[in-house]
Amino acid sequence: MDPEIENAMIGTIYDAGLDASLWPNVIKQIVECTHSKTAILTAMDQLNPNYDFLHTWNISQAEHEAFLDEQLTLTDMKLHLPLWQQVGLGEVMHQDLNSYAELMNHDEAVFYERCLKSTGICYIAGVLLDEGNYRWAVLGLYRAADQPAFQQEELAFLKRIGVHIRRALQIHRQLSFSRIEHDNLFKMLDAIKVGVILVDEHCRFYYSNKRAQQQLAQNKIFEFDHSNKICTGKQYQKKFEHLVHAAHSGTKLKHQDAGGGVLALEDEQGQQFMVTITPFNSMNGLAHLADRMQNYVVLSISDLEQRYALATPFLKENYALSARECEICELFVNGLNLEKIASHCCLTMNSVRTYVKNIYSKMHCNSQAELLYKLMGMTIHFEHVY
Repeated sequence: MDPEIENAMIGTIYDAGLDASLWPNVIKQIVECTHSKTAILTAMDQLNPNYDFLHTWNISQAEHEAFLDEQLTLTDMKLHLPLWQQVGLGEVMHQDLNSYAELMNHDEAVFYERCLKSTGICYIAGVLLDEGNYRWAVLGLYRAADQPAFQQEELAFLKRIGVHIRRALQIHRQLSFSRIEHDNLFKMLDAIKVGVILVDEHCRFYYSNKRAQQQLAQNKIFEFDHSNKICTGKQYQKKFEHLVHAAHSGTKLKHQDAGGGVLALEDEQGQQFMVTITPFNSMNGLAHLADRMQNYVVLSISDLEQRYALATPFLKENYALSARECEICELFVNGLNLEKIASHCCLTMNSVRTYVKNIYSKMHCNSQAELLYKLMGMTIHFEHVY
């Protein structure tokens, strides 16, 4: 590879990081330099849909649409992600796809029919640019059967150029975050030490703060379908959708107790979480922004194995809670039900119910969901620390 041509290409790559419309030109240059036939650059981040894109070169519209198909995407990942994971992030993988056409009634045959057959693609070389629980980015180069397989020199070039594409995608990711509307709102939500996710009435993901992103990266609390709808385990999904729908209905009402609720979840590793589902307009400190937002629903995620400490001076000063009422609030926010609170505090159930009734009155709550919501720091002026 001519160093001057490669350096010029690197400059174009970083330009594409600032202007995504330039990626097709970048792909075209890479195809020409490697004497390939077609190429695909795809990037997906389910926690930041503004980041997603698919750019191709020299493939038909039907093939382009095929790569956007949910089932085919899953097939592609099933077939090829393990191969890329074996070589590692930033490394290059190459493969002969000739055998795909011969494996009838297999995923390989489906992939061949929909993505390879019409252009005669036979050989693939690719670099894994990004990979995680909810992220995926790959550059793939393809050659037809009448072309030679990829040579080591070409694979070395692809690895070198892949480093710069990865950096350009990082630039693109940062810009896509900064271009989200209502930036001031999200800065405030990022300051909250509880996981916060905004979804629409159909449970489609819109935004997550930094704490929620950490929780989702560390634990498989939710899954996402092809439309970025949040899905829970089958045993939770129906109730989850019902609570989101109820909370969405509550966004149209002025009183804060309308809609929503609390859902206890358990991930694949047995880690337990409490998800509080509430209307956006019940966030007291942000209510003035609600009119400028869609009717989003707020998911507040707390880890039941994480010990939370409340700011008791704040509760005493602003809500006139007694020391015992503050203790009960802290036990409640850490996942204890009324029976366990009674046992922990050596109280009768009637006494606990009386305390809770007084807490509701002082904190102007009408449900456990609303109380938990307030205690998890969802009013901006409330201090919440680990």
